[in-house]
Amino acid sequence: MIVRQYFHPAIALFITAALILSAASPAAALGGDSIADRIGAALADNDAAGLSALLAPDFVDQSEDFLGDGGLLRQLNEFNAAMPDAQVEISVSKENDGVIAINRTIHGVAETDLMGHTPPPMPLRIEAMDFFTIEDGLIASRRGLIDRIGILRQLTMPFPANAPASDARVHEVAQFNPGEFPEGLIADGDGGLLMTMLFDNKILSVSPDGRLDIFAHLPFASDPATQQGTMCIAKDKDGAIYITVQSKTPESHGLWRLDANGAARAVAVLPQGAIPNGLDVDDKGRVYIADSSGAIWQWLPGASEAAVWASGELVRRRPFIGNLPGPNGLKVKKNFVYVTVSDTAFYVRIPIRKDGSAGDAELIAAGAPGDDFTIDGDGAAYVTTHPFNSVLKVTKKGVEEVVADVEDGVIGPTSAAFVETPNGPVLYVVTDGGLYAPIPGVEIMPKLLRIEID
Repeated sequence: MIVRQYFHPAIALFITAALILSAASPAAALGGDSIADRIGAALADNDAAGLSALLAPDFVDQSEDFLGDGGLLRQLNEFNAAMPDAQVEISVSKENDGVIAINRTIHGVAETDLMGHTPPPMPLRIEAMDFFTIEDGLIASRRGLIDRIGILRQLTMPFPANAPASDARVHEVAQFNPGEFPEGLIADGDGGLLMTMLFDNKILSVSPDGRLDIFAHLPFASDPATQQGTMCIAKDKDGAIYITVQSKTPESHGLWRLDANGAARAVAVLPQGAIPNGLDVDDKGRVYIADSSGAIWQWLPGASEAAVWASGELVRRRPFIGNLPGPNGLKVKKNFVYVTVSDTAFYVRIPIRKDGSAGDAELIAAGAPGDDFTIDGDGAAYVTTHPFNSVLKVTKKGVEEVVADVEDGVIGPTSAAFVETPNGPVLYVVTDGGLYAPIPGVEIMPKLLRIEID
């Protein structure tokens, strides 16, 4: 994660084309000296004074932008102050009947507060449209629209908390084909690993020396283009394997079980609105599923369906402005279910009561926008941050360390697992290589990495 340079590759997740802008001046591209050209030039420069010179004496601003009544001039001043190096793309979408409609796209890094929020260290993309009525060659009135929700999503994006870098050593174990998306990862109990590929229908095994083999094929349709197939993987104490599956075929959408003899079947169907993601099994065989739409489900052995086990403020996405999944990674440790909530950057635990019901959720740490994670023997979580290109060590003290980041070759980490070796536990991490959030100029190469932690 290149937080040190105050640039972040995760921008590819939330904005498009913010990194590749035309070298030509958008205002100059309009050409001519019509009123539309002059308005466009002022908007392109965030020039409130230049626009003021085009207003009729009885001009009326009929909009209430996020800066209030008379919003356009205040808006331009705000953008100019907060984003002095912004580039503005202008296009005139209507110029007839005395009405000019102009689309604006503002690209830039905000250096001061915007909309009352401290901006993240990333380029913003702001979309706006203004409708001007023209009388006697001047602007008589204006109505404006601006993508408030889109701005808030970017301004409130949950970046990882700052933390010192560790001295971990990262080694490449295996590479996957560009375009493949390693997703779930667990230890197999014999020194190797089992893993899923997102929206595929096979489970891979990884030997201790890094050899990849197909462990099992699951009998359902998979299709990355329509986002159907495997998600995450877990294993119970008796060797049965559980997999979350996303599918538009209702009977395939939910929880699957792969028995030790290789027989695979769906054991619990989830509603189509649910997004089955991380999962784990407790010592009584109960399976807990992170539903990224905002809940935790529980399946009881032998049951024909699962039920919502926990929900509420700590395990949901933010309403309206949520831009990442809700509950994502999930692990069971002793009598607690631990969950990463990506959109709020929360790391949460929920007690498992004696009757199997959920206790009150507790916030352990903030500032950890996790995908999946694994837990060491001391209870510390090693959290993969996926588009933020880092692995974080998280405890009750918060985000303690950046275990590894993009400078170590960790690009798009999706899942982590500890494997017991004769020399102690070793941390393994799979990455998508930047497929989900590309880094300009860096080849997309999914990998399995081994991280040695002192």
